[in-house]
Order: sequence, then C-alpha cells, then structure tokens
Amino acid sequence: MRTALADVCVTVAAVAVVVGLAGSPLVGGALDPVVAVDVLTLAAAAAAAGAAFLGAFAARLTEDPRPRWIAAALSVYAVLVLPSNVLVADQPVRAMRLVAYLVVVALLLAAVRPPRLGAAGTWLVTAAGALVALAALRVPAVAPGLVALLVEGPLVTVAVVVGWTAVAAAVLLEGLGRRSVPRRRVGLGLVVLACAQLYRVLGTASGDVVFSGLRLLALGIVVAGMAHLVVRSLADLHDTQFAQQEELSVAALHMERAGELAAERDHEMRNGLAGLAGITHLLSSQVDDADHERLRHAVLAELGRLHELIDGAEPGTDTYLVAPVLDGLVALRRSAGATVELAVDAGLRARGDSAVLAQVVTNLLANCDRHAPGTPVAVRATTDGDRVVVRVRDAGPGLPPGGEDDVLRAGVHDPGAGGSGLGLSITRRLVEREGGTLTVATVDDPRGCLATVAVPGPVAADAALPVREGARAV
Repeated sequence: MRTALADVCVTVAAVAVVVGLAGSPLVGGALDPVVAVDVLTLAAAAAAAGAAFLGAFAARLTEDPRPRWIAAALSVYAVLVLPSNVLVADQPVRAMRLVAYLVVVALLLAAVRPPRLGAAGTWLVTAAGALVALAALRVPAVAPGLVALLVEGPLVTVAVVVGWTAVAAAVLLEGLGRRSVPRRRVGLGLVVLACAQLYRVLGTASGDVVFSGLRLLALGIVVAGMAHLVVRSLADLHDTQFAQQEELSVAALHMERAGELAAERDHEMRNGLAGLAGITHLLSSQVDDADHERLRHAVLAELGRLHELIDGAEPGTDTYLVAPVLDGLVALRRSAGATVELAVDAGLRARGDSAVLAQVVTNLLANCDRHAPGTPVAVRATTDGDRVVVRVRDAGPGLPPGGEDDVLRAGVHDPGAGGSGLGLSITRRLVEREGGTLTVATVDDPRGCLATVAVPGPVAADAALPVREGARAV
C-alpha cells in the first residue's frame, strides 16, 4: 500500500511539473508550439510503440493475455490516434479518430477481462478494429449529416474518452488487486493518458504543449511499467528454470543411484545364485548327515541374505561370529565342485552387518571363479588390532601391472573373463559402508591374486555381550 501511495504521489507531482513547465510563459516564449508538439508527438509515438512491444513480450513470458491486450490498444493509439492529432481536423479525420478511440477503449476493456482468443486472435481483432477506424474516413462522403452530428460537438468524444478513463481506472484497480507493482504502474500511466486525452478534447488547442507533455509523460509511465513487468517476468522465469534444473538434477541423481542399486542387486543376485548352484549336486549325491546339515544351513543363510537384499533391509550393527558366515559360503562353493580352504581364528567376532560380510566374500569368491577357474582358493580370517581381516587368495594369473587401483573402479574388467566390471567396485563400497577397507594385489609363491578385507572388530564393551551366529539366518 505504501508503494502504491508513493507511485500516485510521484505521478501527481510529475503531472504538476509538466503542466507548470509547459504552461509557463518562459517555456512558451522559448519554444515554437508547433515544433514542440511535433517533437513531443514523435516521442509519444516511439514510447507507445515501445510499450506495445514490451507488453507483447511480457504476455509471452507470463502467459497472461492482459499485457497483450494493452499492447494492442497502444498499437492502435500509436498508429491511428497520434497521427490524427497532427492532421487537419476535418470531418473524415475526426470520424476516424472517434472510431479509433472506441477501438482503444474496447481493447483496454478486453485487458480487464481477457477473452480466450490467444495471441493470434488478439492481433486479428486489433487489425479488424484498425480497419474499421480507417474505413470511417469514407463515412462523411456517404452520410455527412450523421458524421456532423457525432463529431462536430464534443459530447460524443467526451463520452468516449470518459469511458476510456473508466476502463484505464479498471486496469489500475486490477493491478492493485493483484498486488503487482508493474501492472499497477501500467494502469496508472493509462489513467494519466486518458486524462490527458480528456484535457485535449475539452477545448485545448491542438497545438497545446501541455497536452503533448502530459501524453508523453503518461506513455513514459506505461513504458516503465511494462519494462518492470518484463524484468520481473524474466527473473521469475529464471528462478523457475533454476528450480526445474535443480529438480532434474536431483531426479537424475536418484535415477543414477537407482540404476546403480539395480545393477548392484542384479550382480549380487547372480553371485548368490551361483553359490547356490551346488545344491543340485547335494540333492543328487549321497552325503553324510553332517555335510547335509551344514549345507542345509548354508543354503538357508544364503537364501535369507538374498531375501534381505531384495527387501532392502536395514544393515545390522551387532556383534556376530565370523566363522559361521564363512563356513556357509565355503560349503556352498565346495558343493559346486570348487576347491576352497578355510581357516578362521577361534571365536573371531566382527561388528556390523554379517550379511554385508557374506556379500563381500561371495563377490570375492565369484571373482576367483571368473578369473582363476579351477584353481584352489584359500580363505583366512584373523584379527589385526581392533580389525577383523579376511583374506581371499586364488592361484590365478594375478592382476595386470599397476592395476591394483584400477580394478576397484566400476566398469573395469577383463574382456576375456567376462563380467560387468562391477564386482570389486560394489565390494569396496560395501566394505567402506561398514567402516572397513578393501585392497587387492598380485602375490607370488604361488602366483595369484590376494584380496584383503578389513572390517571393524568388537569394541571392548562388547566382550561380555551375546553374539549372533552368522549371516542372520545361519
């Protein structure tokens, strides 16, 4: 409200200054009135054209038809009304000007309650109105008496301009109601323009500098309001685009992460199912009860882990025994015909999620099968300070020279061995989530690849706590 009052006060002050300067004897004596009016009219035409362009541009930015209808009214005013003020005011010109006034009023009225015509419809209506106004130039030749009745006296013209003033006030009130500073200023400029036209019609000479100055001031206010509307619309558009880009970036990150999770889950499911392949051998072979029971527990543990992988269960943070986790995984590999040696320190415990350790070792054993098929594999689990260290070693060709870090990146793999290149990358990420580390290296005597996993061991306060056996289901 304070801003609106300030705008009104500034406008009233500007009107007073223009009226005072244009009507002062000093200015009147220094300027040729005819030249001054011509210059001011030319400037007013440029201002009206600029305001019309800005209004059309603002309508495209905001997708609001109101500025476009105002731009259409200003276009008719610039093309028809302004030139008629400097022509000889005979009956044809006055008839055309009266019709042009009516067209401007109708277009401004449409700006208050825009019809659903679209941009093309707006300019089509504007062109039709302009053609009707131009056609009025021929009416005096057909019906001179009717034209004389309408244009000789000021009554009809005054009524039209008063209607223009009322519509301009409605545009101003619409801007106030929407609490839009640019729209309010456009409405304020249109009110001043309508008042200037009323001042012109009420008997001031056509060369009156006061009227020309007020008209230019009014159009300047409209230009300022339209420019403000364009600037604000561009800022809003920039903010909207920035917000949309942020949303798209977040969505892209979510999609990327979802793709990674899907790839990880697919990879882990394949490795888990590969570990369960030995169950077919179990069902078709004669094994003693101890082996049968051990494999049964291993299969149940692996199925439980895969089920939790699918469900996306929250990772555990308890203390668990390491031996049951590794026993089950090794038993499954042995049931599939692999040669796997296992050694675990007695009573060895780790802290975290046993399913993560199972998933990590499953990936490492699957890597041994892929890159060193048929070779013996050794799994060792020991303590190293406050860490639990699990080493998985095969007797394969080892890593390429300098490839210790490269193989831990996603997508790096041996084309001859197949695979997606995700295994070690996923494994490292899983270990790091547990607060551990993963390293791989080539070793000799015999030559092979050694993967070393270090995960947190139990803290001192956990020594007296009960422990869970294995990967949740073991």
